[in-house]
Amino acid sequence: MFPEVETTTTRFERFLPTVSVMCMFLGVIRDNRFLLGSGLLILAIFGLIWLWWKLSFIGLSSAVHLSEIRAFEGEEIELTISVSNRKILPAFWVNLTYEIPAGLILKGLRLMVEPSTQRASLRMYWSLGPRQTASRTFVIECHERGTYFLGPTQIETGDPVGLFSGWIKQTELTSLIIYPKVLALTPHKLPAQQPFGEARSVGRLFEDPIRTVGVREWRMGDSQRRIHWPVTAKYQALHSRVYEPAEEEQILIFLNIATLEKFWQGTIPALQEQAIRVASSLAFELADKRLGVGFIANGSLPRSDQELRLMPGRAPSQLMLILELLAGVTPFATSSIEELMMAEAPSIPWGTTIVLVTSVIYPDLEATLMDLGLAGRKIVLFLLNNDAKPKRLGSHQMYLDNVQIYSISEFDFNQANIISLVQQT
Repeated sequence: MFPEVETTTTRFERFLPTVSVMCMFLGVIRDNRFLLGSGLLILAIFGLIWLWWKLSFIGLSSAVHLSEIRAFEGEEIELTISVSNRKILPAFWVNLTYEIPAGLILKGLRLMVEPSTQRASLRMYWSLGPRQTASRTFVIECHERGTYFLGPTQIETGDPVGLFSGWIKQTELTSLIIYPKVLALTPHKLPAQQPFGEARSVGRLFEDPIRTVGVREWRMGDSQRRIHWPVTAKYQALHSRVYEPAEEEQILIFLNIATLEKFWQGTIPALQEQAIRVASSLAFELADKRLGVGFIANGSLPRSDQELRLMPGRAPSQLMLILELLAGVTPFATSSIEELMMAEAPSIPWGTTIVLVTSVIYPDLEATLMDLGLAGRKIVLFLLNNDAKPKRLGSHQMYLDNVQIYSISEFDFNQANIISLVQQT
């Protein structure tokens, strides 16, 4: 009948029963009705207060609602916390504690973050009447990308005089994903037909006979199965179907989480966030052009040690999945990017353009890019750090046929919304 409650023991909880028993004992020994009645009255009041406290948790609950469960950096969303008392007995006082992860800022409030848990406590006080629901709304300022879990909730209440108190905990967590900021790739927009490198070929080795995208005049060598008979009858001349190509252009974005040559030496947060924003912007641009885009990074999600890996695809949810991976990636690299690229290269479909976003360049990484370029892979390098210049790639012109190098040289990641792509010479 009664919910499980964590109790807080007070002095009066032990003191009043003791006083009641002593009064009744003395009243019986001395045949004093006043002491006996006083003891019984104290015991009855104590029992009523105890029963009120037990009943106060029945029908008492809280609910949390976010106006959006996904947002971008710089946006604001609303957090609504409500408490309901679904019984005829009033709850004279209710203390609610709601945990907020570090990185989320409530507008107009300053919360103290516990260093050991990296969480802050939002405390609220209510007084609820019978069958009453009260709520409060806060504004969350989304300043940092990430995957956040809000909660749990602790509800504390007791009897009207504060003799008994206790709390119940609601362990449900509310998730909030803050995507990295997506920026416009202007003024030098990428070509629509082939964003990275060679132009699209006219002929196709593979076609999907189920999907017809057009009709053309019949040519020598066309199979009879290609003939479009209704159009042929209409124009009194043979016409063939044009099928959609089965092989589509695919782009695979590699993101180097490391900002130093040796990934275990640490990280530079500003450069890392820039790389993540550029990767998210590229993914958005490519998905907007309806190109098959994938994502691989040498980082991991919280509570996981596996590299982030999503092969190219054109599904409507592909961009959202990439942004979710970029939102949750941890700041520590799990391996070097050149080792990851070489390990993934055999499983990458031939003809896929490999895009590398990195803020650091060094001999081992350059050698890997040169090897992939020599093998016929199309490579596009986006280098964020102007202080880092490729040396071997720039001096070997033979590799630049398959390896394109772009330097992001003009961009204020806090204010502007323009990425200037300047091809290195």
